[in-house]
Amino acid sequence: MTMIRPENLNASVKESAITLNHIHIGTKNIKASVDFYSNFFGFRKKFDHGSGVFLENQSGFLIAIDPVDDVPQFPQWFHIGFCLSSELEVQIIYQKVSQNNVKFAREIIRQEGEFASFFIYDPDGYKIEVSWHKE
Repeated sequence: MTMIRPENLNASVKESAITLNHIHIGTKNIKASVDFYSNFFGFRKKFDHGSGVFLENQSGFLIAIDPVDDVPQFPQWFHIGFCLSSELEVQIIYQKVSQNNVKFAREIIRQEGEFASFFIYDPDGYKIEVSWHKE
């Protein structure tokens, strides 16, 4: 491993070089979680990971899912956010989750042409935001 010289420790990493690559969640039911993220958000299985799985969306973002006995509890404000390309896409997913009896944390709110968002829970209770914002 190359050692960084002390004079280089204050150098910054180019912002464009940093991307969020994945999240890692625990589940009590792998199949239910895979189905949820696949059916509503377009994730597809990338590869198995021991007894877990990695899912990937079209942008290359990964969700690692592993079986756990106890799902961790997060603060009420904690959530995973999916930003979509249009208000129509938000409305389409809203309709799909509504028709599949997914539990809502907050129903859809929208201001036409400006924003649309709603919050749901995945099968293990992770809060998910689905939104679109004009800017």
